[in-house]
Amino acid sequence: MPGLRALSPARRRLVVVVISALTVAVLAVTGLALWGSATGSVTPVAQDQPGPVLLIPGYGGSTGALDVLAAELRVAGRDATVLQLAGDGTGDLNVQAEILAAAATAAIERTGAASVDVVGYSAGGVVARLWVRDHEGAGLARRVVTLGSPHHGTTVAELAIALAPDECPPACRQLVPGS
Repeated sequence: MPGLRALSPARRRLVVVVISALTVAVLAVTGLALWGSATGSVTPVAQDQPGPVLLIPGYGGSTGALDVLAAELRVAGRDATVLQLAGDGTGDLNVQAEILAAAATAAIERTGAASVDVVGYSAGGVVARLWVRDHEGAGLARRVVTLGSPHHGTTVAELAIALAPDECPPACRQLVPGS
């Protein structure tokens, strides 16, 4: 800083101390703001008490593989349900998140558990993310696992919009990158 050379050594130290203090204050405020937004007001659920498992199929709603997984989970002693989603998994993703919200509440009421574990396959993982973000799922979920989920969209949906826009249902439109 060429302007500092004109100052006496004592004033240069004062300027450096003030700039350092301001930098520390800005970093502290930023850190607190980020920490507050990361933790939010959600009370974490007990991690040592597994509740029911909700399995969310992907785009198109095929449940074959998830039915097998649900059966294995039941053999292991877990309560497991495969959800049926709006439009066989091609309906509005926000409506599907509402279906998940209702299913989570019903599973908790039915079992008396404090939380649910959610597994979303493909677009089902996007539904799980929407549920956590928009439908108070963060306060009900012990674990959320997404498998092969297009959280940033998929070029297949983008291609479908370009080639056959009338054949691209709501979930397809919502899975376009940047949507």
